[in-house]
Parts: sequence; C-alpha cells; structure tokens
Amino acid sequence: MSTPPASTIEQAVADISDETGAVRGAGVLVAADLVLTCAHVIARGGEKQPETVLVGFPFLRTGPLRASVHFWAPHVPGSEPGTGDLAVLRLERSLPPDVRPVEFAAVAPPGLQVSAYGFPGGYPDGRWASGRTVGSLPNGAVQLEATDSTGFTAGYSGAPVWSPELGAVLGILYAVDGPDGRAAYMSPASALAETWPEFDAVIRSARERAASVPEDRRRRPGEFAPGGRERTQWVSDAPADHDVLRRTALANVLARQLRHARTETPDVSFLVHVDGSWGTGKSTLLKLLARELHSDSIVAFFDTWRHVRIEPPWWALLITIRKAVVQHRPRWRRPFFLLRELLARVRRDGAPQVLSGLLLVGAALLTAFLFRAGVITVPSVGPTLTTVTTVAGAAGALWTAGILVSRYAMWGSARRARTFEQSHTDPMNDVAEHIAWLVRHAGRPIVVFVEDLDRCNADYVVNFLDSVQTLVRDVPEHWRRPVRRTPDFHAPSFVVAMDGAWLRCAYENAYETFKSAVAEPGRPIGYLFLDKLFQLSVPMPKLGGAGRDLYFGGLLGVSVAAPSPPTADQVRAALTASSDEIEVLETLAKAEPRVREMVASQAVERILDADVQGLSHHALAKFSRLLHSNPRAMKRFVNTYTVLRAVRVLEGSLVPTDTLALWTLLRIRWPELADYLESYPGAIDQIMEGSGAHDLPESLRELAASQDLHEVLCGVPGVTLTPDVIRTCSGAGDDLAPLRT
Repeated sequence: MSTPPASTIEQAVADISDETGAVRGAGVLVAADLVLTCAHVIARGGEKQPETVLVGFPFLRTGPLRASVHFWAPHVPGSEPGTGDLAVLRLERSLPPDVRPVEFAAVAPPGLQVSAYGFPGGYPDGRWASGRTVGSLPNGAVQLEATDSTGFTAGYSGAPVWSPELGAVLGILYAVDGPDGRAAYMSPASALAETWPEFDAVIRSARERAASVPEDRRRRPGEFAPGGRERTQWVSDAPADHDVLRRTALANVLARQLRHARTETPDVSFLVHVDGSWGTGKSTLLKLLARELHSDSIVAFFDTWRHVRIEPPWWALLITIRKAVVQHRPRWRRPFFLLRELLARVRRDGAPQVLSGLLLVGAALLTAFLFRAGVITVPSVGPTLTTVTTVAGAAGALWTAGILVSRYAMWGSARRARTFEQSHTDPMNDVAEHIAWLVRHAGRPIVVFVEDLDRCNADYVVNFLDSVQTLVRDVPEHWRRPVRRTPDFHAPSFVVAMDGAWLRCAYENAYETFKSAVAEPGRPIGYLFLDKLFQLSVPMPKLGGAGRDLYFGGLLGVSVAAPSPPTADQVRAALTASSDEIEVLETLAKAEPRVREMVASQAVERILDADVQGLSHHALAKFSRLLHSNPRAMKRFVNTYTVLRAVRVLEGSLVPTDTLALWTLLRIRWPELADYLESYPGAIDQIMEGSGAHDLPESLRELAASQDLHEVLCGVPGVTLTPDVIRTCSGAGDDLAPLRT
C-alpha cells in the first residue's frame, strides 16, 4: 500500500472518533502503531475508559482504524491542570512503513511560530491554526497564543503542536482559554515523558530511528564519524516538508501583507511576485505560506508547466479556481452548489433562449392536453395537429438541452472551451462574469499560487498573465457591491513564484516593437510590465554564512554546535522589550551569529508589530519628496521596504533603516540599475564620481549622468551607497555586522 505525498507532520496527524463516527479531537502518530492524544478526548461518561475508538489519518485517507487503549492517565480532579490527561492508543494494524512518526523537540522556548491541525465544529476534515509559544507555566505546561483568526478552539485537544523552525513537535494541546481560543495550553515533551514512562523509549531521535531500518539498509559500525557521515546519503530535491531554512517568518510577512491588502482594498486583486532563480526554495515558501493562510483563505495551486500545452490558458485557470471553491465545501453540499452555479449561468446570459424553448414545450404540451380533454375538437385536422404539437415539443426540449450543453459545459474540456470562444459574441466577458460569481460565492477569500511559470515559453507567460489581468483582476463592477446572504466581495489574490529575469524577457520579446518607444532610462519595458502587474516583489532570501553552514551541515550529518539556550532566551527577552526597529537591530547586532539565526523569526515578528512598524513608517516619511508625489510609488515603497527588511533580517544582514530605505527607493525607481549594481557593486563608485559611464551597459549610460539619479543618491544626509553597503542591502553579505551611517 502506498501513501499519498504528505509532509512529516501531515502524515502523523490523526482524528479520534467514537463508535458513532463523531470526531472528538486530534492525536499524533508516535510509532508505527501508537497514537498519542488526551484522555478526555476519548473518555466516556466523564472519566470512563473506552475499550476501543476509531482513529483516522485525514492526509493519508486510509479510512478509520480501530484502536485499543494502550495507556490511560486521566486528569485527577483537584490536581493542577496539565497533569495527567494522556492516552496512548494502539492501532489494530500498523501503518505502511513509509509513514514516519514525528520527532519531539526536547524544549519549547518562547517566541517560536507554531501550527496545529484540529477538528473544530463545522470542519469535519480539519483545519490549521497558527500561533506562537509564550512561555512555560509552574505546572510544566507551555502557554500558546493564537496569531490568526482561527484560534485554538474546541476540537484541537490532542493536536500536535508543530514548529516549522525546529522541524519537530513541541507537545500536544490539552486545553484552551475562552471561546475564541486566543490562549491555549500544551503538554511539552518533558511533561509527556513524566506521565507516560515509555515516552522516551518510543520517541526516538533521527539517529536512533536508524535502528528500525531493515538490516540490509542499516549503516555499518564506523559509518558515522565524529564530525558527520563518512558516506553521505542521497538527498531529495523535492520542496522541504519543514522549515530548515527558517522561511516561516517570511511566509508570515506575506500572509500579513495579503490580509492587509484585502482588508484595505477588498475589491482589488493583490498580486505578489516571489523572485528567485531555480532551486532557491520558492516552492517550499509557497507551502509554508499556504499553511499560514489555510485558516481563513481558499488556497489553490496552479502548476503552469502542467498546463502549458493546453489552450486557451484561461480555461485551466478557471478550472483551478472552480475546483478549489467546490472542494472547500462539505461533500454533501457540493451537488447543491453545482446546481446553483448552473442556474446562475442560465439566469445571467441564457435566460431568453432557455425561456423560449420552455415556452415552446409548454405550448405544445398544453395544446396536446386540450385535444385529449376534448376542449378543442377539430376532427379533420386532429391527427395532424397532434403530430405537429408532438414534434414541436420535442424540438423545444432539444433546443433547450442544446442551449444548456453548448453554453454551460464550457469547462468540461479544453476543446469545449475553444468552441465556446468561437461560438459566443463576447466569450471573455462571460468567463470574467463567472469567475467573479465563483469568487463572490466562495465563502472565503481566494489565493492562487502560480508555480513553474519560469519553465514555460514566452508566449504562454504573457498570455497567462494577461488572462489573470483581464479576467480575474479587473472583475465586473456590479460584482463588487455587497448583497444579502453572500459575504462581502474579496477579489482573489495571486502569488506568482518565478525568476524575474525570465518574466522580463518574456514581455520584452512579446512587445519588442515597442521597446524603444515605451522604455525609460533604468526601466526597460520588461520592468514596466512587472511594475504594472505586481503590487509587491519579494526576493528569495540568500543563505548567510551561519545559515549556509547549518543547512549544509544538516545535509552531511555534521553536528553544528548550537548556542546555549540561556543566551538565546536573553536575546528573545530583549527583542520582546524593543520599542522600535532600531532597538531590534541593535539587539541582533550584539548577539552571536548562531543566536541571531535562532531568533531571526522572532525579530521579524517584532518588527512587524503594529506599534514598532508605525514608528518605522514614521522614519520613512522623509523619503516622500524623492518619490515625486506618486501615490502608487509611495505604497509600493512602504510594502517593498517592509519585505526587504524581513528578508535581510532572516539572512543576518542588519542594514540601518535609512540605508535600506535609500536602496529600496533606488530599486523602485530604477530597477535595472539596482539589478546591475547587485551584480557589479563597484560600479557605484564610478557613478558617484561621474566617471566611467562608458563602462556601463548602454541602457544605463544616460541614467548614470542624470541629475535626477544623483539627487536621490545624495538626497539622504549621512547615507552613502558604497560597494559593501550594496552587497549587504542586496543580500550578498556574509555575517556582516550592522553598518553604521
């Protein structure tokens, strides 16, 4: 039996049901046949221990398995909360060997981003909730704080608390505080081991797990050297299941930006470009972002490489959005939604034709009835008239059926979609109308993740993005007005992960005729299209020295010494007490590089705090005069600065606020120059001195001599862009100390 592809934590998530099939809570797979949960999840009649329960694994879709109670430790009335309340279930049959139990982290330090998968009311298939660790309690439990709108409500008891940063489970949830679940409480690994004596023996570390591998695949004595493995293992090139590169914080930044955009301008689509070359982790970032958005959004993945040979491009996009909206609903409601969808299309653009056919059928049936009832008697023409009415009724029925098939089965196949284009007077308007209807009745905001567009040819890239722009982003105006019994309209958002150079070249090739007429100094036509399409461009973080060593050491099995927990805890406490962005950067500057890597996610969270971010935006006000009073450029400047700050902190590059703001301004106004300086940072000296312009690319020579550029470069007192500064601003630094201006 093979299992569907799922991450380590997804494979281990279990739902616990009683004999009636009602889901009571969650659990986690800790061995091939053992599941850990809370005692109160399976208790009957208060504290009564059941004989058997049903255990399912939603991401594996294996169906419920019967399980007996292997260990039982109910909460003792009068004792401290968090003590006891543990049950271990033994499955009647083990799961396939390729399903791996999770690992547990030894400690749960404060400030870690976490997620849990539970089964609250109304979500029989479960859903994710996100939060972070707050700190330990005197009874040994750990307090959590919800960071999304879902909260840890009823139905999350027994759920494993997953840390993407550590790639391990911190413990299981056993209680929530309040109906909204903003605060929750977790039994960490130490408490579980104290309650269940077999815990330490069952929960193995990665190296101990090697003992369970078949004999012919076990590593021989001496294969592990003190510094790592003497023989390296094959490493999968698939997107990572857990956050080994600490991208969760960046996913959280993007999730905040998407939520803020749909709150501020719900009727406008927000398009994000994740810029990175092949192999930089774009797909992994999208998986982490999907987990962040899962609680309040419908996430649809669109693999363009799979659909590149299917014409027209809008058909595959429509099918993807429609499938995501339909699958979001419970199975029993899906047929009703599809019927409602059909009626909406009939009412919108086929009502006259369908009504004509129905009237024809009705008239024929009425005439035949009147003849049979003797109301109308014309003996000479009776048989002939009966035949005519029968033929007319059949023709009307066929006419109506033909209308329904030809007009409303356009998504049945790509061939029907092409026929639909050729047979309708305004087919694209009908497609746009229907996408808007799906979005309006989705029940949640829709976010579409576009992958592998940088593996498609230039024509497809342009046609696909044009479809997004015309069919989805520019939705009909009347769909933006709220109506009764439907949620407020939220235009869908798109996150496009692809190499920016590929995207620019695609548009430059498609519009080569207009290059000389439209391009501006430092802004060729490819950059102009990127600026028009996307409200935000996010560069993939680069690996600094410490991060590179940790990641590569993990691949090789090399043990890299981690900072002592007290040091990291002191830095985390200082970050929590920081009042503005400058204090956050100064705290990171004082920390060792390894500690800085550990607390980078919390530092980003603190910078994004509303109070801290408000002070940062106040510090950026001085740059408004350099943006030529362009409102759109100002919004893009603030958004881009926020993302660049998060990316640089995650890389370990601590750039002062004014310096990074000046670089952000340069990147927005003259992106071609910024890209060139990233590759050749030494060219900034020639530009500042006014010499050597002939060594620059021809497209940049006019810009290098312009007074406008020099006013920007010299427009912030005390800030000078040097080659070293540019390397740090663009993410090429290597464990650099913060630059002082």
